Amino acid sequence: MNTISKMSKGVLMTALLAVITLGFAACSDSDGSSGQPEITGVRVCDPEKADSLFTKSAQGQVIAIIGNNLGGATAVYINDQKVGFSTTMNTDHSIIVTVPTEAKGFQLTAFNSELKDEIRVETTHGTATYGFKVLGAPPVMQRIQGTYPRYAGDILNVYGLNLYSIESVYFTDATEEEVATTEWKTVPGNHTPVSDYKIVKQDRYINASQNYEVSSQIQLVTPELPFDEGCVVLECSAGIVYLPYTKVPGKPVITSINTDMPFEGHDLIIKGREFVQVESITYGDVTLTADDFTVADSEDEITVYFKKKPAAGSGTSLTVTTPGGTSTLDYFYVYDGLLLNFEPDYATDNGWGPNGELKTQATGEVLPFISDGQYWRIKASDGGWNWWNTMCYFRKDWNGNSFQLPGFDKIPANTPTSEVYLAMEVWDNNTDFGTAQWPFIHYQIQTIGDAQTYTFANFIQNDVEYIEKALKDIDNNQPKEQWYRHVTALSNFDGWAGKTYADVVADGINQIRLMHMNWTGTPSSIDVMFDNVRILYIPAVK
Repeated sequence: MNTISKMSKGVLMTALLAVITLGFAACSDSDGSSGQPEITGVRVCDPEKADSLFTKSAQGQVIAIIGNNLGGATAVYINDQKVGFSTTMNTDHSIIVTVPTEAKGFQLTAFNSELKDEIRVETTHGTATYGFKVLGAPPVMQRIQGTYPRYAGDILNVYGLNLYSIESVYFTDATEEEVATTEWKTVPGNHTPVSDYKIVKQDRYINASQNYEVSSQIQLVTPELPFDEGCVVLECSAGIVYLPYTKVPGKPVITSINTDMPFEGHDLIIKGREFVQVESITYGDVTLTADDFTVADSEDEITVYFKKKPAAGSGTSLTVTTPGGTSTLDYFYVYDGLLLNFEPDYATDNGWGPNGELKTQATGEVLPFISDGQYWRIKASDGGWNWWNTMCYFRKDWNGNSFQLPGFDKIPANTPTSEVYLAMEVWDNNTDFGTAQWPFIHYQIQTIGDAQTYTFANFIQNDVEYIEKALKDIDNNQPKEQWYRHVTALSNFDGWAGKTYADVVADGINQIRLMHMNWTGTPSSIDVMFDNVRILYIPAVK
């Protein structure tokens, strides 16, 4: 997915006031407005855009409605919905308002055709209107799908998020690399417009971050194209998005995997695009052919029933091969990053109590908690105000040495700690991390020779809230009753915030502790399984 933002989102009130004060000779209310009110424009509060007028705005932004004879305003409407404003800041030439948000019930014209894209100001001496668009979430184009080879008249389906308020659809002969690396005011290349397209799906929902999001599908008829390679472009009110287009199968792209260390007997899910006629999947010393995996009809997901781990030292990348080329994910089964796998002689249990339980596939609790051998279980309850409870507390050895960490060939030394994660496979047996109970995991890392102790508590006691979702995955979800990959960035640890991976390696990791805590007076309980605690590199999406 590639996106070009079309809006600035400054919200600094003082800067806005400065813009209004310096840009206009404001009339006082005592001037006695009597002429027909008029809106001549809208300004945002970014000082660098003090001379610019806008006809669009992001939600939640403070704006100044500029015009003449606006004094004595009695009501302001945006999209036919009344919004509050300060009468003391209302002059003949300006009114300051905050654009409402969907989260607080504001409706966008994209989802209610009876509303108007306009600002309306009602005064004691008349009404003024001004065409104005309130933007939704930025668009995201995730994939395009259609048969190969592609000819004029063929149907292409475009899938993504927030693909609404579409202003234009076209193809450009500029490649993805040219569009991504060139500075431009309009999309480069020769454009071929799409005149025939329709909206197939616009499913609006609240996502895991508690924001409104729209799952979109657009169906277009391919025009006659004088080129075989370029990009499909959608220009929406909230931004421009594009994806590469090829007449014949394009090069596959891996965008994510559900885990870099899947257990045998569980699914490895590879997400991306252009998974067309997939020939093979390779990782380390293992090669899978078409009978070993399933490609979704949407050609954006591959499911592998994982049967064999790669041998240590055989390679740490995963590659998908199609007739269009290959795509490689460089960080897969990096054994050097393993801190704890709970196998004999791998690490030393400090034995502090109350201690969790070492589980194996032979303990009678084989299902449903099977991992790839032994795993750790924290199952505990408390009566509240708990600063010490059941834990998983291991060290590399009693000599203060560091666990082995991935070399700089795997994680570049200058990688920010926000892209290096403490990761682990987790089974959450329906622990309540909601408002009724407040257990959380206290993370603690001790460096070489126990020189430093870095912590991440993930809980703000006074505000009774989590810093980030408890045991979240990379997509900020909290799966239940299944093994999944939980991650938390090393930048969350108080000693590594703002540092690089080189700092992590220099500090080393001698001990790691995961402990159940509850800093509220409400009783809580927790039941969580852990395996393959490790250091993981996930580069930020550029």
